[in-house]
Amino acid sequence: MTHYEVVGARASDDAPTMRRAYLAEVRRSHPDVGPPTERAAREARMRELNAAWAVLSDDDKRAAYDAQLRGGGDRSFSAGRHGAATSRPERPFRPLHPDDDDTGWREESDVGVPGTEVHPALQFIPIGLGAAAILTLLSSFVIHNDRMIGLAVVFGFLAGISFLLVPLLAMLAGARAERSSSHR
Repeated sequence: MTHYEVVGARASDDAPTMRRAYLAEVRRSHPDVGPPTERAAREARMRELNAAWAVLSDDDKRAAYDAQLRGGGDRSFSAGRHGAATSRPERPFRPLHPDDDDTGWREESDVGVPGTEVHPALQFIPIGLGAAAILTLLSSFVIHNDRMIGLAVVFGFLAGISFLLVPLLAMLAGARAERSSSHR
């Protein structure tokens, strides 16, 4: 069967006519359209349609394919690595590495690396100091005490420093855990 027969067109058809024939065939054969029992057959048909269209949609590949048809023989024809039309047998997909199944991030563990966690009390210190700064500032406005504004500034400065230090402590703990696990 030639690629023209696969897409439902003739060799004499122009590109828009051939594209319409291809799209009509795709609409009839798409795996999502038919019943679930025919899905495997429809997927095989779509692979066949797409392989034929990869050759017929490109003018250079189509010309080479037509020349091959005129020369006789009806081998399988598909798009090659550098865009040249080549003949090759269909083969199933195999991952590069046997353990590369690309399960994705949903199946990865949410458990952290042991030894890298920061104590929960330490995580709340920046928040507590920030809240203390805001409350001290608000209360200084209410009771009109200028010394409390200075205390609010100190709390705010300490909150900013602790917002920087807690992540650094977590990174240091991770580096320490990594070094200790590599020495084992």
